[in-house]
Amino acid sequence: MVIKKAPCLFGSAIVVGILLAVAGILLLIGIPIDGIVNRQVIAQDYLGFTRDSNGTEIPNQMTASWLKPPYSMKLNIWMFNVTNVDGILKRHEKPNLKEIGPFVFDEIQEKVYHRWAENDTRIFYKNKKLYFFNANLSCSECHLSQKVTIPNIVFQKLVDAADVTIWGVRIKFAIESVLKMVSEAPFITVKISDALFDGYEDPIVDLVCKNKILSFLCETNSLQRRIGFFYGQNGTTDGTYEVDTGVPSPYKIGHLYTWNNMTVMPEGTWDTVYARMVNGTDGQLFSPMLKREQRLTLFVPQICRSVQMEYSRDVSVQGIPSWRYVPPKDLYDPKRPENQGFCNKAGVPRYFENTTVQIENCLPAGLIDLSRCQSGNPRVYLSNPHFYNSPMEVWHAVSGLSVPSPTNDLTFVDLEPTAGVPTQAKRIMQINVGMVKGDLSITENTTNVIVPVLWMNETADFDEGTREQLSAIFNAKHYSFIAGVISLSLGLICWLAVFVVIIIFSRQADEEEYSRLVLDEDEIEPVEPQENVVLA
Repeated sequence: MVIKKAPCLFGSAIVVGILLAVAGILLLIGIPIDGIVNRQVIAQDYLGFTRDSNGTEIPNQMTASWLKPPYSMKLNIWMFNVTNVDGILKRHEKPNLKEIGPFVFDEIQEKVYHRWAENDTRIFYKNKKLYFFNANLSCSECHLSQKVTIPNIVFQKLVDAADVTIWGVRIKFAIESVLKMVSEAPFITVKISDALFDGYEDPIVDLVCKNKILSFLCETNSLQRRIGFFYGQNGTTDGTYEVDTGVPSPYKIGHLYTWNNMTVMPEGTWDTVYARMVNGTDGQLFSPMLKREQRLTLFVPQICRSVQMEYSRDVSVQGIPSWRYVPPKDLYDPKRPENQGFCNKAGVPRYFENTTVQIENCLPAGLIDLSRCQSGNPRVYLSNPHFYNSPMEVWHAVSGLSVPSPTNDLTFVDLEPTAGVPTQAKRIMQINVGMVKGDLSITENTTNVIVPVLWMNETADFDEGTREQLSAIFNAKHYSFIAGVISLSLGLICWLAVFVVIIIFSRQADEEEYSRLVLDEDEIEPVEPQENVVLA
């Protein structure tokens, strides 16, 4: 009876094994769980409102976090102190720098204004940033009243104004007269707090503004009354953004339509329309279901342009699998045709005669000219810290800089790819001043050089609440993988069991057949041999 039922049992086991194996394979590649998780993520990935039990509209979870990001944010700043001013001005020495820091600031961001538009498919907002000095996290000798010697931006404006080919000898003579009345000129010593957020008043400005010949420099706003590299950026916003809310398409969330009601930056900001386009995202919201081959485009108002980020590698941030995005190495390479628009057809000072280092009307690779992007057009250049990704000639033009490395000097953002939520971000940049020799007597022993003033590391780490939400996504996929392994293993075990049983039954059948044949042979009576008969 068991033998008769065996084919049915074998068939059932094979079918069960196939079902378990197929289920395991599907779970391993994530088809069932991915579909469920993706639908849940997409359903919640938008800026908008939900209703509470009383029917009152309240911001949904994403909007509440977006309005007041709960992330832990820090701004770390290192200043470069110029230690050999006399040697630079009198003995042709290159600037020697001493790095001081970090000066650590706690950063808080919040949306101080938002207005829905286009049937809630778009939203206008302003983002406010506040910085608070954290003495406990700063270096032991770091205090904001500490003084530092840095290049004088105002002096560089006077160098330009003293160009006799443009302004004439009379202007140059007036500037030389003013410079004899001040103790500092090409470099200035100021407090850290003033160099950063508070701003400082350069005594040269008052003298220039009171001079009848030079007062036009003040009237045309060429000289700023108060100077600071982050002056006016603490407790203020960086413009009005118009972005997509993710309704009806979550894949468009954060898409930037306008900044300060502009789709293109003002003419003169950059040389081409392509370079002046306001495109990409606002850098705070990212599309869900990211793809590795997909580049991210972000608009950065502080540099008046959009930048790109590309996938670098997989990382884990507090146990959350993430994708790391970094700027392409050639992002600021002027030799790329699309980057030519970020040069200046009106001319850029030549800091290096070697055309492989600096091509005509452009800065060396890795630097971007912010002069046309800032009020008063100061000769300020942005780069990676320690001139990472720039020609080594730029690094060698000064002394005292650390050796550049991707570990310390590369901007990145880590995103959980399913939800498109940042898990960690680090924005790193260095601010430099282009110092030009010009035609003034005080600079006759100097050369054109790009001098670093400070470098900064702005970090953001996701909060525990966000980590728990992302953990749920990761755990669902992780447990799905485990279930897939178990299901596939059980399916294979079923097939293996059937295979083993079939082999056993086959061997038993062979043995029974053999025994039967032997038994049959034993039952046959042997034939007695007959005696030979002799015929008479």
